[in-house]
Amino acid sequence: MQTVLQEHHETASSSLELVELELALKHQDFVELGFEGAVRQALDQINGRLLFHMRLDGMNDCDWVAAVVLEEHDEHAYALVVQRTGSGSLEVEDINTSELPVARIVNAYAGLMTSLDRVQ
Repeated sequence: MQTVLQEHHETASSSLELVELELALKHQDFVELGFEGAVRQALDQINGRLLFHMRLDGMNDCDWVAAVVLEEHDEHAYALVVQRTGSGSLEVEDINTSELPVARIVNAYAGLMTSLDRVQ
């Protein structure tokens, strides 16, 4: 499995978190674990959380996408982990620079999950 970190102009801490995720993903057995398993195991290594994942079946040239949150010093960095159609590699994209339409709902979904956590 190969991971690719898209270039972007974000804060240094956000970039560092995305690089940590990229490195954690490189050490997963994508074939054995599948998309969700590889993402979850990588997130466990860096104390990140999976917000949601979905199968896109080729829409926007993607088979799978996962929205994740990475926490560092009480700040949150949101990213997408993407498996492109016909590719065995995973890409990490910052939601602020991603061109995937699903990136626009990540902040709203994270806010909803935070609200629900407070209720419980």
